[in-house]
Amino acid sequence: MGCNEAIRDRVGAVLAPLRVVYGAMVGSVLIYWIVVQVIRKIGRIPRGRDIFASVDWLRYPLFVLGIAACVAVLVMRRKLFAPDGLVRRARGQGLPEILSSLSSDQILVFAAAEVPVILGLALYFVGGYLLDFYIMAALSLLGFMLAFPSAAEWETALAGLPPSPPELFASQTPTDRANP
Repeated sequence: MGCNEAIRDRVGAVLAPLRVVYGAMVGSVLIYWIVVQVIRKIGRIPRGRDIFASVDWLRYPLFVLGIAACVAVLVMRRKLFAPDGLVRRARGQGLPEILSSLSSDQILVFAAAEVPVILGLALYFVGGYLLDFYIMAALSLLGFMLAFPSAAEWETALAGLPPSPPELFASQTPTDRANP
């Protein structure tokens, strides 16, 4: 088994649970939408517009924060997979440690993608503006599209690293793992 094939196997093993986390976080946008629809259906639409009319302008900085979260997703992903940064972070680490670090960083990218929908939910609860929630949910979905963990991107980034000791790339069978 070559190094690239071993990297592909390890990346696949790391990306499987990451994609479950990704799906759950994208699914949370749907759950927030359901909550908003249920609130509307039972007639408990927030009536905050009258109370918060004097600070209604605060909605716009929150939109800017939602857009900034989408930009943060782009910036974080570029930094995450930048060859120079990845080589610098990988010094003295084996492939498992590098993959663990990348997966933790990827979850932070997912969290940044979820920020807009949470802000939109808050805007809906405070001001009752349904359109605010929809705009922010759309921004969040855009952030999640930008944050999708691509196996090809991970493999390309890891292939550019200096070679690790061969034992890190060795294929292990279930028997090998049971008898180290």
